[in-house]
Amino acid sequence: MKRECKKIQDKIIDIHYNELSDNAEVISHIENCSDCYTFKKNLKLTLNYMDTLDIDMSDLQVNIAEIIEKAEQIRNKRKDRLELLIFITTSIIFLISSVLFMANLDVRLLLYTQIFLYFNLPLILIPFYKLKTSRR
Repeated sequence: MKRECKKIQDKIIDIHYNELSDNAEVISHIENCSDCYTFKKNLKLTLNYMDTLDIDMSDLQVNIAEIIEKAEQIRNKRKDRLELLIFITTSIIFLISSVLFMANLDVRLLLYTQIFLYFNLPLILIPFYKLKTSRR
C-alpha cells in the first residue's frame, strides 16, 4: 500500500466519524484509486453490519491501566523466574566446586576460602544490588 493511500484511508475514517469534513482531495483520490474506493466501501459495509448487530458498547469498555498492570506482572514473573534459575545454577556450581575442591585439596584451604568468600562477597554483591534497584 502506498503511503498516500494510507493517509487517505485514515482521512476516510475521520470523515466517517465526522472528525474531518469531506475534502476534494480525498474524494478525487477515492474516485481514481480502486484500493481506497474498496476500503471506503468495506468500511461502510462493516459499520452498517455492526449497527444491525445491536451490541451494547458500554459492556465493551477496556481498562487500559489494568491491562498494563497485568503485563507488568507477567514481565516481573518471567524476570523473577530467570533470576531464580540463575541463582540456583550459580549455587549448584559453587556447591560442586566446593565438593571437588575439598576432595582434591586440603580441607583447611577450603575453610579459608569459604571464610574469605563469606566476608568479601557481600562487599561485591551489595553495590550490584543497589545499582540494579536504582534502575527501577
